[in-house]
Amino acid sequence: MKTVTLLILTIMTTMTVAKNTMVYELVVYKIKPEYADSYDDVLEEAREHILAFPGMIQHQTFRSSEDELIFMDLVKWNSLEEAQNAAKKLEQMKELAPFMASFEEIRFMDHFELFNTETMNKLDLTKADKTYYTAKNTPQIIEVTPYDYLTISGVSAPEDDIFLKAIEAIYAVAYGVKFTYKEEGKDFVVPKMEGQWWVEGELPFDQTPRNEWHWKIAIPMPEFVSSKVVEKAIQHAIEKKGAAQISEVEFAPLNEGKAVQILHLGSYEEEASTLATLFKFVEDQGLEINGYHHEIYLSDPRKTAPEKLRTILRYPVK
Repeated sequence: MKTVTLLILTIMTTMTVAKNTMVYELVVYKIKPEYADSYDDVLEEAREHILAFPGMIQHQTFRSSEDELIFMDLVKWNSLEEAQNAAKKLEQMKELAPFMASFEEIRFMDHFELFNTETMNKLDLTKADKTYYTAKNTPQIIEVTPYDYLTISGVSAPEDDIFLKAIEAIYAVAYGVKFTYKEEGKDFVVPKMEGQWWVEGELPFDQTPRNEWHWKIAIPMPEFVSSKVVEKAIQHAIEKKGAAQISEVEFAPLNEGKAVQILHLGSYEEEASTLATLFKFVEDQGLEINGYHHEIYLSDPRKTAPEKLRTILRYPVK
């Protein structure tokens, strides 16, 4: 489904969440050959502006021992949110234009938290519920674990602003819930996002106008999460961000029960053959589809080649 490509990329590129944990930003990059002798001056001039970004604690630059054009920046930030805000401003600042012009390519960039026993003790549903988050490349029947989910629904094309804002809204609430429980000593990894897609007309999905596509974004929550905490997280997110769609986030159970699933390996646009295999299995088993097209996104498309993306395709059956 082409929808899913936009869905996943949107999460990775538009989501901004308030994260209070100190983070380290690691960037490996190559400068243009013509800057080999003058990069010291370019960096020195840029550093004056870089160090003024809110939330920056420390900025260090390293040069490769084997290639004089390869550099690494290690930046210490008060929070992930401040690091992300700085990244948005970086390319817009005229003062940093010479610095940006010196780059030939960015080879690696990511943010890291201190890894210790505290982070190791976080509840991670992908590890705690292997049945839910594991699928084979051949069809199988499973009994899906019921969870309470944060959800937000709508009808639109995936590129529409209402859809993009919905993703931001649900993640704002999800991280609000997470940090509430972290303060109580019940920290957890925000689970992987899931999506349900369907149409309600007579036309098949791929022939239905994009603005008539129905979608539901869902994030399962650990069993100890309460509706009271979710409601507080919604209200706090509304007060902080003022986004109208945050009020549309709901907390409700979803129990698909008996379901068929298969692991799709590859691009989201090439799911057709995998789905054909799954549908044939449903027919051969004398089963009937009893719910919406459900996808669980196991891979980060920013860091994974399209041919290696892993997605669970799941349908409730009866």
